[in-house]
Amino acid sequence: MADVRAGDLACARLKIDARRDLIDRYEFASYLAGLIRVASGDEEGAIGHFARAIALNPDHAPALYGRAVSLQKSGRAEAAIPDYERSLRLDPGNPEAWFNFGAACQSTQRFDAAFAAYSRALELSPGHAEALANRGLTLHALGRDAEAIADYDRAISLSPVDKTAWRNRAVSQMRVGQVEAALASFEQAFRLDATYLSAADGVMFALFELKRFEAAIAFCDEVLALAPRHPQALLTKANSLHESKRFAQALSVFDAALAYAPSDPKVLTNRGMTLFELGRLDEAHEAAMAAIALAPDFALAWRCRGMVEMRRASLDDALASFDAAAALAGPEADVLCGRAIVLKELGRFAESIADFDRALDIDPRHAEAKANKGSLLLLLEQFEEGWELFEHRWVLDDKPKSEVTYLWPEWRGEPLAGKTIVLLDEAGLGDSLQFCRYAPLLVAAGARVTFQCRPSLLAIMKSLGPQVEIVETPPPGAAFDYCVALCSLPRAFATRTTNIPARPYLRADAQRVAIWRERLRGDGFKVGIAWRGSSHSRSDHSRAAPLSAFAPLAAVSGVRLISLQKNFGAEQLRRAPNGLRVETLGDDFDAGPHAFVDTAAVVENLDLVVTIDTSIAHLAGALGKPVWIAVKHVPEWRWLLGREDSPWYPNARLFRQVRRGDWDDVFARMASALERVAGERRYVEAQPVLMPGSVGDLIDRLTILEIKAEKISDAVKSANVSRELVLLGNLRRERGFFGAELDAFATALKETNLALWDIEDKIRGCEKRQEFGPEFVALARSVYKQNDHRARLKRDINLLCRSHIVEEKSYDE
Repeated sequence: MADVRAGDLACARLKIDARRDLIDRYEFASYLAGLIRVASGDEEGAIGHFARAIALNPDHAPALYGRAVSLQKSGRAEAAIPDYERSLRLDPGNPEAWFNFGAACQSTQRFDAAFAAYSRALELSPGHAEALANRGLTLHALGRDAEAIADYDRAISLSPVDKTAWRNRAVSQMRVGQVEAALASFEQAFRLDATYLSAADGVMFALFELKRFEAAIAFCDEVLALAPRHPQALLTKANSLHESKRFAQALSVFDAALAYAPSDPKVLTNRGMTLFELGRLDEAHEAAMAAIALAPDFALAWRCRGMVEMRRASLDDALASFDAAAALAGPEADVLCGRAIVLKELGRFAESIADFDRALDIDPRHAEAKANKGSLLLLLEQFEEGWELFEHRWVLDDKPKSEVTYLWPEWRGEPLAGKTIVLLDEAGLGDSLQFCRYAPLLVAAGARVTFQCRPSLLAIMKSLGPQVEIVETPPPGAAFDYCVALCSLPRAFATRTTNIPARPYLRADAQRVAIWRERLRGDGFKVGIAWRGSSHSRSDHSRAAPLSAFAPLAAVSGVRLISLQKNFGAEQLRRAPNGLRVETLGDDFDAGPHAFVDTAAVVENLDLVVTIDTSIAHLAGALGKPVWIAVKHVPEWRWLLGREDSPWYPNARLFRQVRRGDWDDVFARMASALERVAGERRYVEAQPVLMPGSVGDLIDRLTILEIKAEKISDAVKSANVSRELVLLGNLRRERGFFGAELDAFATALKETNLALWDIEDKIRGCEKRQEFGPEFVALARSVYKQNDHRARLKRDINLLCRSHIVEEKSYDE
């Protein structure tokens, strides 16, 4: 023992080995030999000596404890446990034995026994920092993380430099949702040891969970400077770049990670998702398939494949992929949401809604499930719930609208008289063109309206009228009573198919109209066409038809096809099939900073616009021009189901796919309809006849046209009404016939003309029924009374506006 105390283990070992006779005969000698072997690192030799001591005295507690420790150190914790139990029955007051027994139980996943052992050690030694830290880890394994955090707190107070305790506390803090606190704990562990990559991984994970993507990228760079091939740093950096919409940079980092870990299914899958966002769908599909080949049970890879197949409109394959992901991962909100979207596209609406609901049961805040369910309900004309859920749509591809914080109170339909309100642009060009129609309604409700829209739309939006202020950015310090996102206006106005404001509300610049009239002059039925929408990778490319699909229209006698296509898709003109002649409008067509100014002027000079579901459809509709829209089998919600007309645009006619993906049938039907319409028209169009008239007659005619626009559903008749309404509306705007008093007279005049319309309907009903009794007489008498009131209103308007022409009436009294 003197040699052991002096640190001369070699000498001690030689002496004890020389006395085998003593070791074999005396338990203490065997025990001492075991301790010497332990001290020199010979665990196997120690186990043999402790075993001899136990054989000589089965109740030799120190030998039992010694053998247990050596067994545990040599990786045989299971075998150590009975020795710990026997030694502790003989010597229950040994805190280190309880601590080591707890560690053995913990390593064999006997967590209840480990907890009891650590607790007993702490009863005997309350300041045992390691026991506190280990008990915290055991509590974490038992799912009791709040208690675990308390143990870690005590352990850290006793040993502030224990990096493992800091790191493990962070893990429990993450478990209970204390992400900020966890981040601080992970950071402290990493500060204690800059090579402690497990703590670094925790910092990265917490920053990512907190959506602090820029901070995560910077920290990953710090770690990569120390460990350039660290897989978690590469993966987290790439994922953070992906979430920051910096997809090209993310792809570069994923490629670097893949060079170090070519068989990592997580890297392959996330790289596939980035390729998906970049619109490189074939490569994204390859990445997902490679991940599946390496790890067929990796659910995320199947989900990635499902998203790619969905975007490629391979809906059956997409559904199979989402089914595989669900089978592997169980019910997950993201997978169920993806599956629901595919079912919707397949027209299986009840199943789709059921999956959306299942996703929302799992994650009630799942914005994508809410927004997509909302759009499906709108498609099914379930507007009340649909508009509410549509509030969770993505705004400018950034975040769900429901999570956006506004500078001013959000308007939800409150009274607006005397209030100021700013409209906020969002989403796509088509949405802006469709929903700006509500701006004049806000003016009519008494509000001072400012519309903050993207720079490219400033020019076209100015045609909403002088009472809507159009700005790119509100002036510094601007204050408004309310704000509202553009696509939230239908909800605020409680929009249903019966109350959509469907009058034309945009107009083309008169000078540009004249310029393009000259450039487009010549015979023929002029048809403007557009076949592709946005090039954005998130766009629904299944809405697009190839230019070649328009060939049947070009074959109609007398028809001139004129391309309205800009940018993406225009390259198809270079490889148009033989016989498909399409006129182009030159390099200066909408070449400036403002979108649609030339397109609107061209559309005003066309006989018809034929387009897929794109912003051109909304522009033509907003201008009140005849437009035929080719829509896919399950269309965007705004086109509803099963109808050829649109409540949003009375001048529109819808041609729907009967079979998914079949454009040939759609355009064959269009060509047949075009033959009829073009055949009814002379190729040289007469110019409008200009003749003097009174202001009262102009306002009267406008109110009658407004009533016709609301009541006539026939597409051709509606187009004629819309054309006249635009011409006369432009004349009223050019002459400045506005003001509160004039507007009041116009409202009264419209009410009178509505009454006359109703009376005429009833008289025709009597005629049809051949009933000419008292009701018929009363109706006939009411006609002249209403006409007298109408004449008085027109005269009042003429006097108010000092009209040079004043109509007169004379009656035989």
